[in-house]
Amino acid sequence: MYTIKQAAARCGVGISLLRAWERRYGIVTPSRTASGYRLYDDAAISRLRAMRRLVDAGWSASQAADTVLASPDSALEPAAPGASAGHADGPPDPEALVAAAAAYDTVAIEATLDDLLSRGSYEAVIDDLLLPAVAALGTAWEDGRIDVAAEHLASAAVQRRLAALFDLAGAPSTGRLVAVGLPPGCRHEIGTIAFAVALRRRGINVLYLGPDVPLASWVHVVAEPTVDAAMAGIARPADEGPGREVVAAMATARPDLLLAVGGPSSGALADTSAHVLATRVAEAATELAGLMAAR
Repeated sequence: MYTIKQAAARCGVGISLLRAWERRYGIVTPSRTASGYRLYDDAAISRLRAMRRLVDAGWSASQAADTVLASPDSALEPAAPGASAGHADGPPDPEALVAAAAAYDTVAIEATLDDLLSRGSYEAVIDDLLLPAVAALGTAWEDGRIDVAAEHLASAAVQRRLAALFDLAGAPSTGRLVAVGLPPGCRHEIGTIAFAVALRRRGINVLYLGPDVPLASWVHVVAEPTVDAAMAGIARPADEGPGREVVAAMATARPDLLLAVGGPSSGALADTSAHVLATRVAEAATELAGLMAAR
């Protein structure tokens, strides 16, 4: 059984939208705890995922709900390419996302992401399942097995999931604030937003700036006294130069600021004033949270 927050994360929708689907269309009827909190079973998760896939494909919410309600639960979870309908029988196919992208099959892309994200907690799947699947997309494009449109299609689906998980990770608060983003000209943001989700799940208030943040904007943001730390994602070797400029500019603007860099190419900035975080997302978030607590 899952709480409403867990159900929303597994289905890739916001809590308010989940409640609206429940209230308006009756596609799920959760049980209640003694305190009145909703609890959702696996069948409810299947119906909510099916509803989301149909709405994402362009169906109206009412049409999608009618279809979900008329379908047996066993027919609602499509199998990912190259994988069984469930995941209990073995590990996920590392090429499933590539195959779905190559076919421009949005249903299969979403089903593959459902499978990956349902295999454990966010921290358990992000480094060992989801990000390797994203890396496989890049390799497939480099090898000529998929074109850039297919790679963008699947990557955009991953980014939408991560954005939803960011929203579900906690409400903004007045607590200590960390600015997270990418240097100017740097656009490969999946690893960085994945880090932002992991950090927010640790109770840290994250100001996610996104990709390609101009140097002047970094300086403007960290000039705010409410910002206690900043992390720049360094995803590729090409990001190292812009990353150095961002770190130097922030260190000049705020000498007291906790600075960090993370990502596959962040080790090249070890000679700067920024802390180089672990390459694994979950470990990097734990490390930065510890650095903040120690200050």
